[in-house]
Amino acid sequence: MIHIPSLPTLANDGKSPQKIQLQSGEIGKIHRRQANALGQARPVLSADCQSLGQALCSGAMHNPNCIRITLALVILAFAGPGQAEPLSPRDPGAPWPVWELVDFQPKSPKYNQTYGLNEFRGRVTLVALLATWCPYCQRQVAKMEELKKDLESDRVRVNFVAVNIQSGEGDQHEFTSRCSFPLFQDTEEVNAFKLHRGRKDDYFIYNERGELTDYFPYLGDRKSDLTSSEGYENIKQAILKAPYKTKLVAETVIKLTINGVQGRTYRVQYSEDLGPDKKWRTLKKITLLTDRAEIVDTTATPSRKRRFYRTEELP
Repeated sequence: MIHIPSLPTLANDGKSPQKIQLQSGEIGKIHRRQANALGQARPVLSADCQSLGQALCSGAMHNPNCIRITLALVILAFAGPGQAEPLSPRDPGAPWPVWELVDFQPKSPKYNQTYGLNEFRGRVTLVALLATWCPYCQRQVAKMEELKKDLESDRVRVNFVAVNIQSGEGDQHEFTSRCSFPLFQDTEEVNAFKLHRGRKDDYFIYNERGELTDYFPYLGDRKSDLTSSEGYENIKQAILKAPYKTKLVAETVIKLTINGVQGRTYRVQYSEDLGPDKKWRTLKKITLLTDRAEIVDTTATPSRKRRFYRTEELP
């Protein structure tokens, strides 16, 4: 939730982080002073706001048809440089590798077509690196199909994908007979295993934007063997935690930035009262053409009142 106040103050009690409040008439002054007066100051949410955000966002994935409300973090334009790009495809936040392989699953809508992970954008995706000739992998594929149906019974739809090692091309029937989700045949030219920097029996979980949220290496610190109850639950919970958390950023008094998921529709609302009767009002409904969009609130400056913002994700 973003709080845009009306009176300019800059206070520090010596114990808590600085809290910065802006007035529309002070924007020019603040930009001129920011290098000297503000330095690297970073406003933070209060504990109350953090707990409120957690309460509203919990369990949102279990019903994809419901409206999901996201309270955004406060991030000002002068808050400092962004984080460095991930160095490895196994680092959280890393984009999924770009590759295209043949889908050899007859039950797949794109059977015998050559395509890649970008076709799965917009939904959480589990990618497994396996081998058709491996009995352990055969059991994993069967349990992946079980997990897929388990999630669907709770109205949670997730993409399941398996990439078959190059040496397993002659045993593809071992997988096609055990599951219904897309299966890709790796090749020496593409080498998807290398692009993922993974090994046989590794699992990668990506959010709707194709960003890595979790990685389970074979025989890692956490069990990932789906035939064990612990491994099954570990993977399932990692999938449920994977959806992208929409962010609403206030860069100035009237300029808002939505960091969401391409193709999804959001309602941006504001309120000038966070008491029992919040009286949320709709500013704009927008469908994202990319993962990021900017909105200008032309009603904020004339009102000169305290203002809070939130987003609702529409079904």
